[in-house]
Order: sequence, then structure tokens, then C-alpha cells
Amino acid sequence: MDMQIVLVGLNHKSAPVAVRERLAFGSDQVPEHLRRLIGAGGCSEAAILSTCNRTEVYVACEDEAQGTEAVVGFLCAFAGEPRAAVAPYLYNYNGLAAARHLARVAAGLDSMLIGEAQILGQVRTALQLAQQAGTAGPHVTRLFEAALRAGKRARAETAIGEGAASVSHAAVKLAYRIAPSLFDKEILLIGAGKVAELVARHLSRKGHARVRVANRTEARARQLAEAYGWSSLPLEQLAAALEAADIVISSTGAPEPLIGADMVRAVLERRRGRMLYFIDLAVPRDVDPAVQGLAGAVVYNIDDLYGVVDTTVSQRREQMNAAEAIVEEEIREFWTWYSQRAVAPVIALLRQRAEA
Repeated sequence: MDMQIVLVGLNHKSAPVAVRERLAFGSDQVPEHLRRLIGAGGCSEAAILSTCNRTEVYVACEDEAQGTEAVVGFLCAFAGEPRAAVAPYLYNYNGLAAARHLARVAAGLDSMLIGEAQILGQVRTALQLAQQAGTAGPHVTRLFEAALRAGKRARAETAIGEGAASVSHAAVKLAYRIAPSLFDKEILLIGAGKVAELVARHLSRKGHARVRVANRTEARARQLAEAYGWSSLPLEQLAAALEAADIVISSTGAPEPLIGADMVRAVLERRRGRMLYFIDLAVPRDVDPAVQGLAGAVVYNIDDLYGVVDTTVSQRREQMNAAEAIVEEEIREFWTWYSQRAVAPVIALLRQRAEA
């Protein structure tokens, strides 16, 4: 039977962050879960693309309906939720539509912030993790390679990425909306990964000097802070750091909230009416949603950034159209390979019979 390509996923358009965080896979979790998905039956190849704005599972299977059902069940089990709580947020594409979707994702055409560059590396990492898990067979591998080519060409041959905002840029822009005179405010940056590095870079470009960096690994926090002449602290001192901060920008990979309502409530009592603002870029979230209900605290999550940065989609329509054309070209090439692969066994059998 011909191998079918199936995609089941959710993103910032189909599900709020409260749902997406239940289905966020850490990179270290992906290989184990891919092997579990394949081991459960229904799929012979698989890859997981999981970012702050989406979780998508791509599989190759013999039976499209069976493969789709296997992935939906897998996602519900991972979230620890009944099907009725997860399925309404999922979308499902197969065949050429699934391939086209992945290529559009890689080209930055399906991002919250159109043209953002980070997604291309995330698609590449998804393929590498599937290869590491041993679940990236010929169909998944060629599918992701075609999407990566489309993404690279879209950036090289169009201006889709020029002036594109990133989540980190949006966070800093939001910080300046909160406090236009940011120079006299203290910023606490929690996390020291790629997003935190980009936030630090944007803050530095603005010339902001009063920043403290906190991270689970103190050496990593110190390294990031010293690069910009800032100070660092261990997460154990988080409560004291919150008391001094005006704006907190957080982007860790912690599976549970680092900042709880009880911690913030105690901090606010000592702040004597000074407002405390949180910009939570993490999925799963670093700041407990209950913090938003406290008087004196304001929490922005990653979904709130969509309204902060003008993506100027209408002004960039020409670039988007050019990028869409590149996507279509690369996916048609992939589909030609896929179609030929599907009929190759039939042709071989006919040739054998003719020779006989």
C-alpha cells in the first residue's frame, strides 16, 4: 500500500497558550515520545515540530485514517486530557496539503510574526531529533528537506524576513510601551537561552543598563549578563529580585511555572503599591496565570505580543506572494518524487511480468 503523509497539530491561530502549553514538547523529550508513537502502531515514520507557537506531528503511514487517529490519541495522552478537551483545537492535513503547510511554516509565512527567522532553525531541529530517534524514514526526511529548501530560498530570494519582528523584539517593544522612560526602570531577565539572548541584544541596542539576569544555571546567567555589563543572580534569589524589579521578562524551558501567585503576593506587599509587570515568553508559561488576578501585577503572555508588533502584512503582500511561489515550486518537486515513489513498485511488477 502507498505510504500516506499526515499532519495533526495546533498553533497560535487554533489554540490559546493555555492549551498549547499542555502540548509543548521539550527537545530532550521528543526522541522518546517519537519512539513511543511509532511503537504504538499506526505510523511507520514520525517527526514533531514543537515551538512556543505550535506543536505539529508529521507522520508517514499506510492508512490515513488510522495514522490520524494514532496521532490524535498520542497528543491527548501526552496532554493528559480527554479527547474532547484537545481535539477541537487540532487541525489535520494530509498529502500535498500537509507538505505545503510545513513549507509555509519553514518560510515564516505561518508565523505569529510573519517572516520571523527562528522557525527555520526549529524545523531543522525537528528533523534532526527525528533522525536521532530513528523515526525519520525517507518520506519524512524528504518532506522536511523540501520545506527547509523552501524556507532558505524564501529568505534568500525575497525580502520576507527584512524588518520582520521576533518574539524577543516584540517583548522589548512591549516593555517600552509599559514604561517609555525605561532607563530609570530595573528589568529582570529570567532565562539564558536563545530567546533570552535575543531579548538581551535588543535591550542592549536600546542602551538599557539596569538589567539583572537570573537562570537555573548561574554560570550561564553570569555569562549572558557579563556580555552586556549587567549583573546576574541564581534562581534561589528570585523573590528578592522580583521585589526590586519593575519589569520581568521570562523565557525558560521549565515544565511548571517558576513564579507562583503566593510568591508574587508576598513580593507585592513589600513593594508598597509599585506595579510589577511580567512579560512571559515561555510555553509552558513561567508565570502562574493566577498572578494576573493580583492587584498590583500585570501579566502579558506570548499571545499578547501579537497585538504589540505591526506585522505590516498588507505592505509586504508582494514579498509574501513571492515566498508562496517558492513554497509551491519546492513542494511540487517533492510531490513529483513522492508520486513516482508510490507508483514505482507497480511499474517494477509490470516490468517483471512483461519480461516473464
